[in-house]
Amino acid sequence: MRAIDLIKVESKDIKWLSDNLKSGIITVDNSYQRKYIWQPKDQIALIETILLGYPIPEIYLWANDTNPDTGDTMYSIVDGQQRLTTIQMYLNDEFKLSKFGIDNEDADYLGKKFSELSKEHKQEFWRYQFSSRFINNIVSKEEIAKLFLRLNRTSTTLNPQELRNAEFNGLFLTLAEDISKHDFWNTYEVFTKIDIRRMQDIQFISTLLIFIRMGIEQDNSQRSINKAYDQFNENYPEAEQDKNIIFNILAIIDELVGGKDIFKSVLKRKGHLYFIFVLSYYVYKMKEIKEINLVSVSSKLEEFFTIYEENSPEKIDDLVEEYRFLSQEGSKKSHNRQRRYEILKSYCM
Repeated sequence: MRAIDLIKVESKDIKWLSDNLKSGIITVDNSYQRKYIWQPKDQIALIETILLGYPIPEIYLWANDTNPDTGDTMYSIVDGQQRLTTIQMYLNDEFKLSKFGIDNEDADYLGKKFSELSKEHKQEFWRYQFSSRFINNIVSKEEIAKLFLRLNRTSTTLNPQELRNAEFNGLFLTLAEDISKHDFWNTYEVFTKIDIRRMQDIQFISTLLIFIRMGIEQDNSQRSINKAYDQFNENYPEAEQDKNIIFNILAIIDELVGGKDIFKSVLKRKGHLYFIFVLSYYVYKMKEIKEINLVSVSSKLEEFFTIYEENSPEKIDDLVEEYRFLSQEGSKKSHNRQRRYEILKSYCM
C-alpha cells in the first residue's frame, strides 16, 4: 500500500496542538529530526502570519504508539517541528513581536508577547487551524525517515548534515555526536550557536573521523562524508578506538595552543583547526616512538600563525606564504591537503 493511502487530513487548532505538546502526546523524534534552528525574524513572521489569518504549510504527525493505560494515541512530528516549537515558545512568552520582523508596523500586536495581546487576538490565535496530516501507525520508522527526507530534500531548509541526520542513525553519527560533547569545543569556542543548531559541529567532527579512518588523501566533500556514514553506519568496530584517539589528539592540541592569544581566532577557522589536528595526530603517533618536545612545537606553531595573521611585509616566510596561498585555493585537491600538512610539520617539527 502507498504511504499516501495511510495518511488522513484533519484541521487541528493551536489549542489542541499546544495541549498535546505540553502533555507529551506530541513529541519530536530526534533520531531523524534536526535541532530547532529558527531565528527571531522567522519566529515573528510565523506568529504574524497566524494573527493575520493567512495559511501556513501543513504539518505531518505520525501515530507511532498508544498509551496502554490511558488509550491516548502518541504522535511524533514528521514535518512541522520548527513551526510548532515556535508557537509553543510564543505562548510561553519567550519572545515578543519585535519591529524588525514585522511587516505591518502599525499593527496593535507590535512589540507584544502573547500575554500582552488583546483578548480578540488571543482568541483568534487559539482558534487558528492547522492543516494536519496524520500518518497511520502501521507505517514503519524507516518509512517515516524516508518521508521526512522526501519532504525536505528539495528544500533549501535542510543542509547536507541535517539530511544525514535524518537518513542515518547508526554508529558513525552516534560517535560524532558523542565527540561533540567534549569540553574542548566549548573551551576554544570553535562552534557558534548557529553552527551547533545547523549540526556543523557534527559535520566537522565527521571529517576528523574520516581522516583517522582513511588518511589525509580522502577529501572532505559532502559525497565523501555521505560515503563514510553509509560505510560505518551499522559496522564500526573501531569506534571506541577512534574516539580515544581523537580525545588524545584534542589533549595534545590543548597543550600546543593553551594560553596563547593567537589561537583564540585561529581555532575558530575550521580549515586551520583541521590541519592543526592532522599535525597533532602526527605528534601523537611519534610520541609512541620517541619523546617529543611539545614546548618547542607549541612555540613554532604560535610563531607560524602569528606571521600568518599579521601578514606584514616586514615579516615574510616562504612556508607561511605558501600555506596562505594554498588556504585561498581551498583543500578539495589531495595535493593541497598533503602540502599544507607538510608545511606545518616542516615548520614546527
